[in-house]
Amino acid sequence: MCKSRWTLALLVGLVAACGAPSTAIAPSRAPMANGAGLNIQSITAIAAGILSPMELRSLVARPFTLVRGESGEQRVRQVLVGADGVEALRVESALDGSLRLIAKSGVALESAALSESAAIARSLRQLLRLGLEMPGGGPEVRSTAGRTLVMWTREVRGVPVPGDGTRVVLNGSGELVGLAIEESPLATPPARLARSDAALRAATALAPSGAIVVGTPGLAWVLPTEGSGEPVGQRVPRRLAWCVGGVLRDGAAFELQLDAGNLALLGWDGAP
Repeated sequence: MCKSRWTLALLVGLVAACGAPSTAIAPSRAPMANGAGLNIQSITAIAAGILSPMELRSLVARPFTLVRGESGEQRVRQVLVGADGVEALRVESALDGSLRLIAKSGVALESAALSESAAIARSLRQLLRLGLEMPGGGPEVRSTAGRTLVMWTREVRGVPVPGDGTRVVLNGSGELVGLAIEESPLATPPARLARSDAALRAATALAPSGAIVVGTPGLAWVLPTEGSGEPVGQRVPRRLAWCVGGVLRDGAAFELQLDAGNLALLGWDGAP
């Protein structure tokens, strides 16, 4: 649906380790990304700010690789590994140098959870230390599996971008486990927005027989799923949409996503 869906997959992605042997350069040297014409901050500079001198000892950096994020964004991945070849730190950056992900391995699990205010304060401190932009608005705080997640949903023109935003993962003592920043491309919004009551009428007309449209339409930036025809992996811009919820005859919930300007169907979420 139009609301963000945070799952344990975030934790898995942030702390997953890679055990392949190192073919790396020493951490005191910059990665070859700059030599390839990419203005990417060195993982060793980032590591110096978030790892202790003891943790930095014996770490080596692998040559950078190019990967794609879940949204199709091309990224530069840098990895530090220990003498045993086990990944200790992973960093991913967009090609313009914007930091997208930090994942530390081996951070201790702790049964105690931070209070909400302490988790937010620690997360902001970590973002400030890394020189990252402070997210606006109040975050959602969630504790699970010995980790505390602090999540800010991205908003553009006051409208949420589901799935986008800043997520910081901490352990029970406030130590950084990882962070992720997602910023999807956005299409130009329509020059004139359709009224919410018009969106409600359009959704009612599009709903299947026996379904009931309920609730108040809300705006969100959504990824079109109806006839987009885009190749897999391409960065498809999100579009501004009216999201209208409803219930099918069998009681299952659904949501229609309509172009915020012309009310064309962009997506159908939750249908069996």
